[in-house]
Amino acid sequence: MDRRDFLKTVVVVGALGTSGPAHAAAYDRSLPAGWTYPVDAALLPFGHGVMSGDPLADRVVLWTRITIPDARGWDATRVRDPQGIRSVRVRWVLARDPGLTQVVRRGAVVTTAARDWTVKVDADRLPAATTLYYAFEALGFRSPVGRTRTAPAAGARVAELTVAHVACTSWWQDVFNAFGRIGDRDDLDLVTHAGDHVYDNSGGHPASRFHAGQTDWETDLDNRDWATVPECRRRYALYYADRNLLRAHLAAPFAIMPDQHDDDPSSTGGKVTISQTQASEVFYEWTATRPTVPDGSGRFRPSPGPDVNVAVPQGRDALFHYRVLPYGALAEVVLFDVRRFAEREADESKVLGDVQTAWLHRVLLDTERRGVTHRLLVQQVNLSQLRAFNLPFADAFEQQLGLSPNAPQGELYTVGWGAHPDERARLFRFLRAEGIVDNVVVSGDSHGFFGSDLVEDAQLPSYEPLTGGGLLGAVGVEMVGSTMGRPGGQDVIAEMLYFAATGGSRGAAYTDAATFDSVYRTQALPALLALEQAGMAANPNLRYFNWKAEYGYVMVHLRADRAVLECWTTPQRVVAADQRLLRQFSSPVGAPHLGQVLAPTPVQGTRRDAPAPAPATVASRRERPGR
Repeated sequence: MDRRDFLKTVVVVGALGTSGPAHAAAYDRSLPAGWTYPVDAALLPFGHGVMSGDPLADRVVLWTRITIPDARGWDATRVRDPQGIRSVRVRWVLARDPGLTQVVRRGAVVTTAARDWTVKVDADRLPAATTLYYAFEALGFRSPVGRTRTAPAAGARVAELTVAHVACTSWWQDVFNAFGRIGDRDDLDLVTHAGDHVYDNSGGHPASRFHAGQTDWETDLDNRDWATVPECRRRYALYYADRNLLRAHLAAPFAIMPDQHDDDPSSTGGKVTISQTQASEVFYEWTATRPTVPDGSGRFRPSPGPDVNVAVPQGRDALFHYRVLPYGALAEVVLFDVRRFAEREADESKVLGDVQTAWLHRVLLDTERRGVTHRLLVQQVNLSQLRAFNLPFADAFEQQLGLSPNAPQGELYTVGWGAHPDERARLFRFLRAEGIVDNVVVSGDSHGFFGSDLVEDAQLPSYEPLTGGGLLGAVGVEMVGSTMGRPGGQDVIAEMLYFAATGGSRGAAYTDAATFDSVYRTQALPALLALEQAGMAANPNLRYFNWKAEYGYVMVHLRADRAVLECWTTPQRVVAADQRLLRQFSSPVGAPHLGQVLAPTPVQGTRRDAPAPAPATVASRRERPGR
């Protein structure tokens, strides 16, 4: 190291604290011959970066993973002592500055193969509404430095809330430029994810990239459906080794509501090989998600303190994900779950289940009682209806995206709210009766941008499309948060044309992205445009419908008098820094309506946080690992 790097390391080690003598041969960062486990080798032993999540006013969850290469393999259930190491002590620090000199909290935990070498700390006793920087140290190295932010205190006056929203992030079909652009921002409070955060398989769709030369969709380990707990864990490693996603993790805390692919069970020969609960346990191992008490109350478990890893919920306890993140008097971020408690025989509610419905009503009523301005509602599947219209390639859409003209009351989307429109109408009537109308819903699953006013009856005189008013005006607005690569309407049609022309089928090898984009996407565009126009005509409250191959993310800017939503698209197949604003909408407080801004200027928060340093692992004072 040169003098500058040496002094930097001394400062960081001082912040993290030291213990034990130097140990020169404790850990070997080099990868064994034939090693294919997905990892950013330059960052070892922190080869999957760092992450924070679920911030409250006084605490935030910090996450990382220790990777110890071993010639015997990567599976922690088989190799429980890689390089002879049975446990690793990991120190962590939170500070007010990127150099980690103004320390506010620190601690140390121990991780082992039993939790796949993951580290998860609930850092408590923190200052509210404060941008903080954090890092971990283990095995003689310090991790990349991450940036996080605590929420405002209850009832605090807050001028703005800036949130990036994503959904359906498919590693194989997208190089995650949208995550890179999120990582560039210096005004973020939070990143929300509506699920399919990590897919159980590649879906057999034309791919932009493969890992370690694996090109078969159905048999190769990092493409096919996961079959075991170690394979599920490895899929997270595949995602987290991506530099764009890693940069987004460094930039801001995440709040994730997992969808069905995040914990999809798997079976072979009729025998379950990985259950939903096991996949959910892996989700809690590999994310900075804060566990709740598994009684349906949505209450968070108490922090175990600075020197104990957050316990991973086990069995059915791991299926509870609905929760609330308060942001002062301006907003409440409410994450609710339309997947795991749906279709229960004993429940009247077939979408949320009776217990979760009662919880959601209590939460919403409490926000109104306390005078909270906005509710940012994060859930997986379109809340607004998508009524039947003349749908080209109907059979393909039904197969690919769960659409069917035979759904109740002509709804095309047959999962979640679309399968139970009466329950959605009851929710809207509750919101209107209680005067809880400033609701911004951000969703996923549909693989496109769907922007809607939330109304149970979209026809005049109940609803006025130009204003969102009418006899039964809107009770909020919704934006479905596009996708990163999972195919939307244009690509579903293009895939049909491509496979018909080439004689291939889902699961066949795919290598010619340029031809697919220039020929088959072009051929699919007229049908897609007709589909979009028919959809808008049949659904007057559908204010924006973009099912083209324009993948990206949504920005949500909450202010005292309005909510501004922006739809951004980024290149799909090659790493690039450019992005394009597709649409900007503004919804006034007290009269929700997704009104398009005709001369948009991208909104930027007034806060300018110093960036986290470029991701790097640096040498530090070595510590003897447990053996």
